[in-house]
Amino acid sequence: MISKYIKKNFFTLLLVPYAVGLIGILLPVSRNLFLSLTPLMLAYSFVLVVAEEGSWVKRKVIPILIILFGSFLVEYIGVNRGWLFGDYQYGTALGFKFGGVPIIIAFNWVMLCIAGRSFVNLVMKNNLAASALAAVLITAFDFLLEPVAIRFGWWWWTGGEIPLFNYACWFGFAFLFQLMLYNPRVTFRGYWIILVQTIFFWVLLLM
Repeated sequence: MISKYIKKNFFTLLLVPYAVGLIGILLPVSRNLFLSLTPLMLAYSFVLVVAEEGSWVKRKVIPILIILFGSFLVEYIGVNRGWLFGDYQYGTALGFKFGGVPIIIAFNWVMLCIAGRSFVNLVMKNNLAASALAAVLITAFDFLLEPVAIRFGWWWWTGGEIPLFNYACWFGFAFLFQLMLYNPRVTFRGYWIILVQTIFFWVLLLM
């Protein structure tokens, strides 16, 4: 029932909350309130994308669970050991943390991987090429997100410099995760989340 409702009203459910959220953040009087809702908005986006892409996602439960726990593990190593991504820490704005890593971050990795696969399926079916293209897309998304995240205290880098190694790790792990999501079937509209979030973060970057 919920999945059918989301599919029927996908664009309304996607665009309205992001438009309201953007206005709320741009207005100084409501900025702190709407920024505090960031973890809920990321969770909402995850549910929206999974429901929209549900017909093939259901067949990828094991790979998605691997991505969920795998992404949390690499983030945990990155935060607590500094061996991956670089020397960085998460703030409190992204909600409950375990071992210094917000739980929502792992779900966000899954959402980006599903949306990325949804997009590349529009243009190619070869798993290796599609995985590489999706990894490039996800890494480019992180490149845009980094300065926005730093500005709003979602996370920060020791010394204030974003290392190139961060983007290499994003591409590498995104590529490995994408290899597990091989899906030559006709895609649905989950990829729209990347476009909407790109516009959302780009506007915030111009603040």
